[in-house]
Amino acid sequence: MKRFVLLLAACLFCLSLACAKAPATAPEPASAVSVPETRDVTLTLPLGVRDDVAKSLPAYTAGFSAKGEALTFSIVSSDPTVAEGILKDDGTLYVIAHGTGESKLTVSARTASGDENAAVVSVTVRDARRMLALIVLGVLSAALLVLFGKPSAKKPEKPAETPEKTQEEAPDPVVIFEEPEEAKDRPERS
Repeated sequence: MKRFVLLLAACLFCLSLACAKAPATAPEPASAVSVPETRDVTLTLPLGVRDDVAKSLPAYTAGFSAKGEALTFSIVSSDPTVAEGILKDDGTLYVIAHGTGESKLTVSARTASGDENAAVVSVTVRDARRMLALIVLGVLSAALLVLFGKPSAKKPEKPAETPEKTQEEAPDPVVIFEEPEEAKDRPERS
């Protein structure tokens, strides 16, 4: 038993030395360019005219900063058939939807010294026609169920018979009085 405890203590001592000598990983240096948080944008294509739908994010580039250095911006879309972005001089980002689906717009900022960082705008584009078709289909199926649905037929319940009800339901005896024929032939006496 003592050998086992000594062996266990020796193993624990060796493990603690091995962990103490492991080199610590150096944290990544922070980028000189700070960026805004990821934003989510949802757009819906209209029922009527199928022109492109746009949404503006005013002063979007104001979220970028680089310790007094000037920044140049570029924007790339992961799926240009769904959405693309345009940056204006005043810092407004216009998100333009072309078709249904999901896309990510990556806005990169670069300093003159070569430091770079990027922010992401997630874009989801929905189609109002699809939503309308789902609503109509739901209403139509509910109407068909109401019109053609067959209610389940319930079997009539048999009333429980009690002895009191059987006596009440039995017809009363009918008594008929007939006069004898002899009385009919005789005149009445007074």
